[in-house]
Amino acid sequence: MNLFSKEHRTTWVHIVILAAVVLLAYSKVFGAGFMSWDDIDYVFNTPDITGFTAAHFQNWWTEYYIGNYQPLPMMSYALDYAIGGDEPFIYHFTNIIWHILDVILLYASMRRMQHCVYVALFVALLFALHPVQTESVSWIAARNKVMNGFFFLMAMYIYIGYVLDHKNRKLIWIYLCAIAAYLCKLTAVTLPFALLAIDIWMHRPLKDKKVWLEKLPLVLLAIPVGIINLQAQAEVSFLNTHPEFNFLHTVVFAGYAYVQYIINLLVPVKLSVLYPYPTAIGAIHIIYTVIAAGIIALGFIAWRRQWYAVAGGILFYTVNIAIVLQFVQFGEVLMADRYLYLACIGIWYPIVYHVYHYFSQNQYRKTVTGIIALSVICTVYGIATFARNDIWLSELNFWKSVTDKFPESSVAQSSLGGVYMKEGDNAEALRHIDEAIRLDAANYKAWYNKGVLLLRNGNKQEALAALNKAISLKDYAKALFTRALLYQQTGNCGAALQDVEKVLGQEPSNARAHYIKADCIEQQGDIETAMAEYSKAIVIEPMEPLFYLRRGLILAQQNKNREAIRDMSSAIQIRPEYAEAWYWRGMIKYRSGEMPCDDLNQARNLGLPEATDALMEICNTH
Repeated sequence: MNLFSKEHRTTWVHIVILAAVVLLAYSKVFGAGFMSWDDIDYVFNTPDITGFTAAHFQNWWTEYYIGNYQPLPMMSYALDYAIGGDEPFIYHFTNIIWHILDVILLYASMRRMQHCVYVALFVALLFALHPVQTESVSWIAARNKVMNGFFFLMAMYIYIGYVLDHKNRKLIWIYLCAIAAYLCKLTAVTLPFALLAIDIWMHRPLKDKKVWLEKLPLVLLAIPVGIINLQAQAEVSFLNTHPEFNFLHTVVFAGYAYVQYIINLLVPVKLSVLYPYPTAIGAIHIIYTVIAAGIIALGFIAWRRQWYAVAGGILFYTVNIAIVLQFVQFGEVLMADRYLYLACIGIWYPIVYHVYHYFSQNQYRKTVTGIIALSVICTVYGIATFARNDIWLSELNFWKSVTDKFPESSVAQSSLGGVYMKEGDNAEALRHIDEAIRLDAANYKAWYNKGVLLLRNGNKQEALAALNKAISLKDYAKALFTRALLYQQTGNCGAALQDVEKVLGQEPSNARAHYIKADCIEQQGDIETAMAEYSKAIVIEPMEPLFYLRRGLILAQQNKNREAIRDMSSAIQIRPEYAEAWYWRGMIKYRSGEMPCDDLNQARNLGLPEATDALMEICNTH
């Protein structure tokens, strides 16, 4: 193999081009932060990514995360955390690197499959630069998509080599890649059918039993993964989220989405991070369903007439998009751009193949024209991707981009209200939250947001009513926690404990819930149990000084002054301006016969009135 041949030089030039254009198109994302839409839950609210211990490893393989079973992505988050902690740059950087690897693998697969360097290059460029891909690449929580894409495309690349040289040992590597893909994202179970599309592209005879038998292990391996992921979705009530829709709705909306995804690829003018369910079947949904049936029929006709690029493309697109067409309802939306991440290959390959060969079958000038035309399309898509990445720079941009396109989305209105709450614009927050409730009175998250907003404004009775409404719709952990907090603040510890137990049943690693439980139990006089709960909170969230202070006070009550002083010192180390910790450490020192005056003076300087009185009484300081 001559590594310096013209062919290899061309390959490396193309790889550099592909990597460079991805970095350019996604350059804004390096300055983006985390989104509350799942990013926070995967990073900040998941202790399982904070280390590489045996316990962490066990949890990656045995726990579900936001309705997903995805041990490999969780391991990658842990690696990011080890490198960059809670800085978003490293998480975005990793996503973009995975995408670049996916682009290179697709280029290599296309080139190996049909030997035309320009077809391979432009399929890879369209995959790399289309704005529909921004959700999979720019959204930290979509790590499972780009990682799944890597192992999926690696399996494709190896499979194409297997078809060319018939070396059976390559099947083992394909199966291993499939397992890795399955452990990233359930949608990878379409791999055996995607490989069937490659068989069509490579003109393999489908009547050959070997074509089918070699894929059987992939299907068998997918079954347990599918069952596990359905259990994960059911655990967080992601399944059957629209029970009001019957079988006809399901079929028609699936047909509509099947066609709308293609439109979004070809004319990406109304892209959104979510596409709400229609409220009813309309004429457009029926028309699109008929078109969808026609496209699938075209696939069969194309195969019979040996239009292999078209037939394989329709099969590849169909199998990869069918799994997310809501035949089994999951989540809150009908469509999402990230579901096109791999499915789009089935559209781009036949388009590029036929456009390029149409222009190249005549003279050189027409070939150049075809290359220029495809280059212009890729450039336009790349510019659109660069512009679309603005929405990932702030949560306000993110949710406004949805409400601008789909003002009827209750989910988006509620989420936008939540953003305004964070920014302190309570009036604007209430306007959007009330609009979300008007659009969908069963939106429990909107009722929760309203409860939080009312509580912040001091309207405790109205806040309680809103939280009660949210919880009546769903035992939502955040609503239960907030109601427990409200009960705690109003002295109703019995009710607070009932709610907080439900929270811990759903979120055993919720440190704040353990804290509320500890505080209420302490008020009821069970000091030992309260201290155990404070300790649990500290283990989960070791950088919260309040937890150390409260445990230290219990230790002081038990005359364990050395341990109490140690907890107060931990609180001070975490937050040096924590006046209460300085004060109580001084008071415990005084009781222990140590000099407290420096600590009490520090507490006074930090503005704690009690410290002034203590200094006057103990240290004779005015």
